[in-house]
Formats: sequence, C-alpha cells, structure tokens
Amino acid sequence: MSVNWVMLTPDGKDIVPLENETIFFREQDVRFELDNSNGGYPGAGVNYASKSGTIILTNQRIVYLCAAPTSFFTSASLPMSNVQDSKLVQSWFSAPVFKAVVMPVPGGGLKQPARLSITFSSGNLHEFDAQYRSLRERLQELDGAAPQHLEQLPVYAPPSEPVPGPSATTSSTPFPMATATTSAPAPQPQHFPHYPPPPLEARATSSAPHYPPPPPQAQQQPQPQPPAVPSDLPPSYDEIR
Repeated sequence: MSVNWVMLTPDGKDIVPLENETIFFREQDVRFELDNSNGGYPGAGVNYASKSGTIILTNQRIVYLCAAPTSFFTSASLPMSNVQDSKLVQSWFSAPVFKAVVMPVPGGGLKQPARLSITFSSGNLHEFDAQYRSLRERLQELDGAAPQHLEQLPVYAPPSEPVPGPSATTSSTPFPMATATTSAPAPQPQHFPHYPPPPLEARATSSAPHYPPPPPQAQQQPQPQPPAVPSDLPPSYDEIR
C-alpha cells in the first residue's frame, strides 16, 4: 500500500498503468477512508479520507484519486494481495459501504493494518464488489503472485463444424462414416453354353471328345438354267449361202 505515490498522466486525470495491468472498473464521486489510527490513540497512526474522488480497479491494485487533492492526501494505491476480509455493509439510512482490511507493506506509509471504507453514491457498488471478488479468486489460483494477463473472458460460442469434403480422411463423429469413392465397375460373371455329357457307350469306345453336330445350314435354292437349244433346227441363212 502506498499513499501519494500514484503515477499520473501529464494532465493528472488518469493513472499510468503498470506492466501487464488492465483496468476492469472505474467510478467517480466515491468516498474513501483509510483509518490507521488504531481506535484514535495519539501517535498510533493517521487517517486518510476524501469525500469525493475516482476509484479504479485493475488486475493488480485498487487506486483512488482525490477529486480535491491536498498536500496531505492526493492518492492511494492498494495491492490486491494486501486487501483482505472484504464485505458489503448495507444500512437502511446510508449508502452501502465496501469494507476491508489493508495490510501494510515496507515503505508504503502504514505501520499497521488499516480499515478501508469505500462508499458509492451511485448503485455500482455491487458491480465493483463482484469484479473485486472475481479478481481475488484468480489471484488465489496463482498463489498470490501478480497476474501477468487477467482479461475479461470472451463470450463462449460453439465452434462451427466443417463440412467434410471428398478428400476428408478424418471425422469428428464417434464412428467414421463411409465416404463415396469412384472405382471401376466390378467384373460380371461370364456365361458359357452348357453341353450334356456324351453317352457312356461313346465314352468307352473313344477317348476323343465328342461335340454336338453343328446346326443345320439353310439349303440353297437351285438357280434356273437357260433353255437348251434343239439340235435339229434348220440351217440358218448364212449356212445356206
């Protein structure tokens, strides 16, 4: 925890982020009080308070910037791992308050644990508390180490299933589905004429194979012959001459 040591931008309106730091929440018009007086005993500690300012929640710390800074109190930076025992206090006659215990760090300005009170004039206190608890849980998963990347998780969307093409070789289904392939047609069985076996007598007389006689051929019709010239014709005129 450090007081009045927050690095600001040149215009003094925003913080200079640390390495791998991400801002998750920001709210203005917030009241801040860090009581380190140990019950008001003299010389026991100090009390840092501001009626209005900006609260900033990152993945590494809680930062407060006073709206009207003074020479005594301008800003505060509380590491997430040092803010413990947080709770929300709801009252009928006052705004809800976020309370926690801040553990001191060497050179941070606190000599003993301090009581933290953050009061929201708007209704965003529950959002701040939800973001804070989510970050604390993720810090505990990392054994209290400073997180390197703590970003808001994207909204889950089911992945689109690719349509398998002709060249697909794998399938996401439990049982692989057969794919259609183009191949040559299967050979068809050939049918040969069946001839009955020869009689037993023919088998005994000859060992040569016997085949059935060829089918009868069509008989050719005789061609008409020219009429024969009779041999007893009278002699022609040329013969007479």
